Amino acid sequence: MREQIGEAADRRHAAPVASIALWAVLCGAAVLVLHQVTLNVPARLGSYRTGIITAVMFALAASYSSRKHMLWFSVRWLRWAMLLPRRLALRMVLFDRLEAWRAAHVTIAVFAMLPFWWHVDEGRATTLELALMVMVILLVASGLTGAMIQDLLPPRVRKWPEQEVRIEDVDAAFHALYVEAEEAVLGHSEELVRAYLHNVRPLLTGALPGRKMLWATLTGRDLAPVVCASARSDSAELRTDAEPYARLVDIAERKIRLEHNRFNLRLGVAWLRFHICFALAVIVLIAFHVVGVLYFAGI
Repeated sequence: MREQIGEAADRRHAAPVASIALWAVLCGAAVLVLHQVTLNVPARLGSYRTGIITAVMFALAASYSSRKHMLWFSVRWLRWAMLLPRRLALRMVLFDRLEAWRAAHVTIAVFAMLPFWWHVDEGRATTLELALMVMVILLVASGLTGAMIQDLLPPRVRKWPEQEVRIEDVDAAFHALYVEAEEAVLGHSEELVRAYLHNVRPLLTGALPGRKMLWATLTGRDLAPVVCASARSDSAELRTDAEPYARLVDIAERKIRLEHNRFNLRLGVAWLRFHICFALAVIVLIAFHVVGVLYFAGI
């Protein structure tokens, strides 16, 4: 049983949805269709019931954040799985994948827009409710942006060499490449040192514009050969030192790829900060909305 569950655990990082962004769009289309065929539901349920349904679905969607930062649930989930028949235990292990939780988070969050839409249809919105609507829209938009980034970046990372998964590893590699280049010019001619200082070192110590790296990420372009093309073309002027100079340009290309790698890593987490800020704003506005409703209802 332990070996079989271990095999299932090895497949925990297989994504249950091929494209999480496409799945979110399909769920959004389903919400549009369902809203059109349930136009009489808001009047039948009332504002209180639609509000409660929306709040519950928002809370379920937010549980994904707790799952990412806590292992308490997974530990007990696996303990329960050990007590069940083999086939059911394997399914339970696979269900607890972080990717499965992410797909559930996206699905619940998008379908939460349906009761939210019902709730909005119940009456004229106040200024607070308009602000809440805007923040919910921004929250969903930031989540969709993150889903698109998560779909886009892994293929790019696998495509290019010189890739790291942690920013601190990228910074350490920067230092190692600079030291390697500085040591490589020792003992060579003055022409090579001059070419290195003029063409290669600026590439090792400089920084590329963010917009340039973003466009390269979106188009799947390798920046290194393009950025280093001018430096590499100058190797023709170095006759006896052409080979060591070419190695220096190779080091510069590795640095450019690592710099692009660091940009992609930061891009992969930057959207999450906005997403969390919007989520906190939505929670605060919901709290004010609920307190206001209860106050004016005399509860």
